[in-house]
Amino acid sequence: MKGMKGSKWVAKLAFQYPITTIYVIIVSIIEVLLFIFPISITAQLIEALLNGATMKDVQSDLFFLFGLALFQALIFFSISFLNEVIAHRVTTDMTQELFESLQYRSLTYHDGKDVGEIMARATGDTRTVNIAISPAVRIFLEILTLWSVIFILTALVHWVLLLWAIIVFVLFTITTFFYAKKLVPYTVNLREKFGELSETTNTYFTGIREIKSFVSQSWAKRKYGKKVMQYRSIELASGKRGAWFYPMLVVTFFSASIIVLTLFFAFKGIFGVTFSDVIKLSSMITLLTGMSEEMGWSTEFLIRGNTSANRIYNIIHENDPGSFSDGKEEFNSNQSDIEFRNVSFKYRSNLPWALRNVSFKVNKNQTIAIVGSPGSGKSTIAKLIQRLYLPNEGEILLGGRPIQEYSNKSLRKNIATVEQDIFLFNTTIKENIRFGKPSATDEEVIQAAKLAKAHNFIMELPQKYNNLIGEGGIRLSGGQAQRLSIARALLVNPSILLMDDGASALDAQTEIQIQNAISNILKTHTTIITTHRLSIISKVDLVIILERGEIVGLGTHEQLIRSNSFYRRLFERHYELPPIEEVLINTEVVGE
Repeated sequence: MKGMKGSKWVAKLAFQYPITTIYVIIVSIIEVLLFIFPISITAQLIEALLNGATMKDVQSDLFFLFGLALFQALIFFSISFLNEVIAHRVTTDMTQELFESLQYRSLTYHDGKDVGEIMARATGDTRTVNIAISPAVRIFLEILTLWSVIFILTALVHWVLLLWAIIVFVLFTITTFFYAKKLVPYTVNLREKFGELSETTNTYFTGIREIKSFVSQSWAKRKYGKKVMQYRSIELASGKRGAWFYPMLVVTFFSASIIVLTLFFAFKGIFGVTFSDVIKLSSMITLLTGMSEEMGWSTEFLIRGNTSANRIYNIIHENDPGSFSDGKEEFNSNQSDIEFRNVSFKYRSNLPWALRNVSFKVNKNQTIAIVGSPGSGKSTIAKLIQRLYLPNEGEILLGGRPIQEYSNKSLRKNIATVEQDIFLFNTTIKENIRFGKPSATDEEVIQAAKLAKAHNFIMELPQKYNNLIGEGGIRLSGGQAQRLSIARALLVNPSILLMDDGASALDAQTEIQIQNAISNILKTHTTIITTHRLSIISKVDLVIILERGEIVGLGTHEQLIRSNSFYRRLFERHYELPPIEEVLINTEVVGE
């Protein structure tokens, strides 16, 4: 039953459109039943003509057959079209549900996922489900209906033929089941290899600049070629298994035996079988043989579709190891003081501590700087303040209340971040700046850009604020992208501003200009800056020194530069420092 969860989910999505779905099911059955009439009439016409009837005698029947053919064409078009409509509606709903579920997963969950694997499920797997719904399900349903018609026709001729048809159908069902069972492992393996190939493709094209910079095209080609060959070998193995549809042998044997038997009975006059019965059964058997050739293809895609539906269903309902309940309290700008109390955190249980027993307090509208070597935990503090993660030990207070009590929406609407690794969307400059505030007017966007010293370079672009920047801001320099990121943060007008080395790509002159432009803004915001720029650090209210996730110094710049040896080592190669004072190295919380 576990493997059927995806199929039940697909069926549930399809019956969200009950009229269209039921129409396709019922009319697919009717379409097959309609074949009985022209076959039956044709058999009677042939028998009548053999008995000396003229064309005038059968004229009305010929007109009826012509009208019936037009009606069948209309029926076929309607169910083919509506079947496609249902397939696209279902796969659209699946993709939407997948996207929404991933949007609300924790960063802990996303940290352990490959983008290429998720993309493979959102594109390749949904496409497979689409084909399984239209036309594989319809073909499968029509073949089962056709078998039912065969049962009726053989029963009308003689029970011996009906018994033989039932025996062959049971054999056909059993062999199809075992065929499908052998095909499942190939299908599962194929989808997994497709996910690996998608991840490799995503990685290599994301890193195309690095590949070119290091002249590693041959290496990338070799690695990618290996993944392609692995996928091809599984595809070929699946194709070979799919091509060898041995239940078809049962149908072929049945077709031949039924035709021979009915001809024998008709010639010998046994059981009252007529040549009209022979024509009817032969026509339906020929139709069954032709459709059974499609049975192998439809069975393969039904299995692939079920596998793909399970893969999408499983990722939607997958356990989120980093999930936590949303708070109910509304966060506002009057609660912008921050306090860490013995906070310890690790990204995964098998990784070392990113923070260990960290305690400090930032008063409302204060600006603090966090300094430390790479990997010391600077960025982790910013992520914890946004509640992208929860601490493993200790607690974080905002406005004197535990951070867990606030709703994510109200909390993050009042916090803006300028990341060192900037992400910009492949849209216009204007839309990137007002990403956090979609309702912002053009005047507000321009004012934020001016504060971030981005307005001048924007006005030099061909389309100015409507200029497309390319995926990830590829058409901008690092400094330009960083200024857009600062403008985006300032436009939100947050009560807490986090700048994770937010000026790293700026030249000294631009940095000073931005600092001067937003100096008044910083006085009305609680600001945390992770940086090694002495020009910034010297102006903040408090400096926190981190090393291996622990605080090794905390105080003002003037205090630490004279008393903390670790802090002095960060700057002594580049600046002339005042003499060290004979005081204890400050490792205590002095800013409270």
